[in-house]
Amino acid sequence: MKKLLYLGLLSVCVLLGSCVEKNVSNVFDKVEGYMDVCPDSALLLLEQIPHSEELRGKQRADYALLLTQARDKNYLDSLQSDSLIKIAVDYYKNGEDKVKAGKALFYYGKVMDLQGNDMLAMQAYLNALAKLEKTEEYKLQGLAYEYIGILNADRKLHKDALDNYQSSVYCFQKAADTLGVIYVYRDIARIYYVEQKYDSVYNYINRALSLCEKKKGCISFERVIPSLLQVKGIAKRNEGDLGDAIALLKTAVETEQDRHSMHHCSMSLGNIYLNQNKLDEAKRYFTLALKSERPRTLAGAYHYLYLLEKRQKKYAIALYFKEKSDSLLSVDLDAKQASQILTLQRKYEKGKLLLEKQQVEHEKKIQFYFGMVIVLFIILLCLVLYFLLRKKYKEMFRKNMQVIKENECMIKRYVYELDMLKQKAGETAETNREKVGKLNQKILLLESENKKIRENVCVNGVYLLEQLKKEKLIVKNMTKQEKEQLLEYMDLIYGNLISRLKKDFKLTSGNLILIALLKVGFTTTELMFTFDCEMNSIFTKKRRLRENLNLDTNDKLEEFITLY
Repeated sequence: MKKLLYLGLLSVCVLLGSCVEKNVSNVFDKVEGYMDVCPDSALLLLEQIPHSEELRGKQRADYALLLTQARDKNYLDSLQSDSLIKIAVDYYKNGEDKVKAGKALFYYGKVMDLQGNDMLAMQAYLNALAKLEKTEEYKLQGLAYEYIGILNADRKLHKDALDNYQSSVYCFQKAADTLGVIYVYRDIARIYYVEQKYDSVYNYINRALSLCEKKKGCISFERVIPSLLQVKGIAKRNEGDLGDAIALLKTAVETEQDRHSMHHCSMSLGNIYLNQNKLDEAKRYFTLALKSERPRTLAGAYHYLYLLEKRQKKYAIALYFKEKSDSLLSVDLDAKQASQILTLQRKYEKGKLLLEKQQVEHEKKIQFYFGMVIVLFIILLCLVLYFLLRKKYKEMFRKNMQVIKENECMIKRYVYELDMLKQKAGETAETNREKVGKLNQKILLLESENKKIRENVCVNGVYLLEQLKKEKLIVKNMTKQEKEQLLEYMDLIYGNLISRLKKDFKLTSGNLILIALLKVGFTTTELMFTFDCEMNSIFTKKRRLRENLNLDTNDKLEEFITLY
């Protein structure tokens, strides 16, 4: 009874767990659907997931990635933490899901960028591109190229930045993301503005405005127009076309929805009025910039008001604005210096670790090169011994073959003498018997010597066949002596096979080698390596051999050689 109760409780727990996992997965699906359309709703759904800290595995990684993405879409930069997105990066980096791995690395780069760690941000963007290379996530690839371009532009690497932006445009065009193309055109125009290439600035700004015109009425496209007008207006101001500059910047200030961009734009417009000595208009736009919440922007606005009041010879209030500007710049400078000190400390620690790593790698390289020298020495020694033994073996083979030929000549001569003795009727039988005995004894001695030499030849023939079989030797590299030795071996083993074939058919040395290899069972694949040729060449060699052996169409070549 107790066992049944335990089983029942276990089943209920499993069902509840599966239901919870299913519910969380459904929420994640909804969040992904809302992410681009209603990012605030997506963030709200994620924050309503109960006990999110208890999620594990894939769900934990998905939650970390989606929450980082939702905070980014809602401009909650202060809430971003590298420890959160690192959960998704670590989970997906070695997995099969390249899209989520690339997306996690991209947002990790954005978080590092917000923390001022440009090196880690750049590396993360590059790793994201490597993961997304063979996917169709062209929009995400375009964003990664764009952010790499921004980092290069901040480091004054304008040529690299332009290359990155062009790659970004290509990806956004493949993704049919017109808004992405417009933002990148604005980035390119800003690069050309810094390089004072104003024709290129107007070219890209006009192209971006033309794309916005085609999407007239769409809020997302209307929001980018003021920033385009601002870039064009500042370029006009620098070229001295103040009328167009004022008109463009006024439109930008009136239509800009982003407060920070509006304050920057109003300062640029106020500066033009200040240079034209229209002090009331200038003061109005500088005062508008004082509503900014950013210390550096406020410092700029106070500085311009200082110049304006100084021009009006109101030195007391001018001095007040100057002190306010310097104070804000000092605060900003202290914060920047603190950030730089922290960055230097991190670089020092990273450099120390890198130096230790390089020392270890250097020691490993020394060990590797030492090992390579020893291996090369052993290989060289083996090669020297091989060639020395081969040379000695060739010389022995030549001498042995010469001895065999001489012995065969002596045997023929002794046989001839025996025949002559048998024909001589006048000599006594006893004398003839004595001479015949001596000649037979000499013949036996010579045949015994030839047998020993042939046994050595047999051993050498086996060695050559093994070398061919193990693909350590090919036919075209064999010497004439080695070929003869191989054919001699086949004669010894298979009852004068080669000699009989030579006598019965007109065969070349190549034909005889092929017959020998087929006789010992070489396959077509092994023949391809042995003759160093393609399969078609082997079939051609076999066809010609069939013709030389006068075989019919139905006769099998291998069977003929086996039974011959």
